Amino acid sequence: MKMGKKDVIEEKLLRFAAPNLYQKMVDVFSSYNIHSYDIHATVVKQEKGYDLTLRFSQSFSQSVTTFVSFEQAKDPDEEFISFLKETAEKCKNQLISDYYKMIKL
Repeated sequence: MKMGKKDVIEEKLLRFAAPNLYQKMVDVFSSYNIHSYDIHATVVKQEKGYDLTLRFSQSFSQSVTTFVSFEQAKDPDEEFISFLKETAEKCKNQLISDYYKMIKL
C-alpha cells in the first residue's frame, strides 16, 4: 500500500527545526544536571506552531508532548520554561529510578 505525501508526518529534530527552543531546553535541563543526549526532542510542524515531543528514560520510552506557537519558538516564554522545568524534574526522577534498578541487578 502506497502512502500519499499528505499521510507522511514530518517529525524533525528540535535542534534543527527550532534552535531557540532547543537551546532553552538544553539550558533548563543542564541546571538539573541532565545532558542533551538524555533527551530525544522532536517537533512536527503544524499550522500555527509545533507539536513538541520530549522522550526520555533508559530507552526513551517515557514522553511528554506540548504545543509551541511559532512566537514561543522564536522567543521561549515563561509558560514554555515551566513546561521544561516540570519535564526536567520528571526526567531526573526517571533517570534516578533507572539507575537504582540497574544497580539492583
